[in-house]
Amino acid sequence: MTQHEWLLSPLFTGIFVTLGIILFFQLITRSMITHSRTEEKPINYLVGRLSILSVVYFSILGVYFEYAAAHTKQDVAFVDFRLLLLFYVIIYLGQRTSLIVILSSFIARAAFWGLTMGTLYFVLTTVLIYLFVSVIVYIVRYFHLNQLILIGLLDIVVGVFWIVFHFIRFRYFNDVTVSSSWYYWMAFIIMNFSLYYGLTRLNNENDYLTSLTHQASTDPLTKLKNYSVFKKDFNEEFHAFKNVDQPLTMIAFDIDHFKRVNDQHGHLAGNAVLKAVSHLVAEKTKTIPQAKCYRVGGEEFNILLPDVTLEQAAKFSYQLQSEIRETTFKINENKAIQVTISMGVSTLQKSDVTQNLLYERTDQMLYHSKGKGRDCVTVSKPETSDPKSLYGQEKFSNKI
Repeated sequence: MTQHEWLLSPLFTGIFVTLGIILFFQLITRSMITHSRTEEKPINYLVGRLSILSVVYFSILGVYFEYAAAHTKQDVAFVDFRLLLLFYVIIYLGQRTSLIVILSSFIARAAFWGLTMGTLYFVLTTVLIYLFVSVIVYIVRYFHLNQLILIGLLDIVVGVFWIVFHFIRFRYFNDVTVSSSWYYWMAFIIMNFSLYYGLTRLNNENDYLTSLTHQASTDPLTKLKNYSVFKKDFNEEFHAFKNVDQPLTMIAFDIDHFKRVNDQHGHLAGNAVLKAVSHLVAEKTKTIPQAKCYRVGGEEFNILLPDVTLEQAAKFSYQLQSEIRETTFKINENKAIQVTISMGVSTLQKSDVTQNLLYERTDQMLYHSKGKGRDCVTVSKPETSDPKSLYGQEKFSNKI
């Protein structure tokens, strides 16, 4: 059977395999960013869990190509796939990841093919192409050239590779005919463009999804999580802690006389205060593992504290209240003001058959603080049948 007769079948197979590989990788990536991303930033495959995913995924892929080539005894048929893998890990995943993937391929090559001259040629050829492509990528990025220029240059590199491959005729390969060289080159060009197009679209969609998810879950003014996220998280935490011995504590607070700030200084000043207070609270909350802070409306905020006792939450509340009271918030170039907050603190009790009971009790603590003159912390006492003993100290000291 000639190359001409079976051209379409392996070509389309190569395209779909290539797109399938990258689509599966993007689906895993999308799942990870949907559940863990909290910042509105472009996806970065060079850091964190995405970096680990990239190394593992493409290393396994490189090993598989060597296994498949050795198993089918069709080494030349997998050259284009190897080149695509090599090029795109260099372009998208950086030097460290690409070196790990290449090293994995070398080890797999030696394991499946043995330490032969063919393996040595494979290693040397891969290293030369790696260095050459790295230089091309550097030049394209240094001069801020269009990505399509890079794709075209890679096509030229592969064309030269197949021409040289035809004339050198390595012993461990079957002869690569002129028609085979042209076929593999054209197949690479088509797969290369298909992969570039698919990656570009998927990366853009992932970045858009990240941005959309961030906007839907984040308060645009304060950058804290919004009320819809609070409801979701509170529901999950309630069911996770309802039947265990670990505490789940909640803090509710708002800025005292915030309407007066807006009336006297304007809404822009009010927004400046909200942003500054939110930033301070967010930084303070980072000192407690798993703590989450939310803006639930207007000048109202909630903090969820898993695995934090009522006493610990009370101490944290006092410290936060004191820090805000002592901070001067700049509202414009010429003026700064000080504000106070009122706080309510409560913890999950065995009698809380629904999450609303904990929410309402925390809210009652907050309104008790406001009713006693504001600028204080009220903490619910341990579970009791006496409604008069709901409230604890109205102001806490550092001795808690």
